[in-house]
Amino acid sequence: MEIEEGVIWVYGVGEDRVQAFTDFGIENLIGLIRFYKENPGLLKW
Repeated sequence: MEIEEGVIWVYGVGEDRVQAFTDFGIENLIGLIRFYKENPGLLKW
């Protein structure tokens, strides 16, 4: 997911950082999970 999809990086002291989701990002993530649960053959590992 990219910034346009609601993902941001929150930087701390030094090189610490954590990936975070906006409300819009959480909605997109839920949609992706539903999509891949309905279409498991599309997942490539």
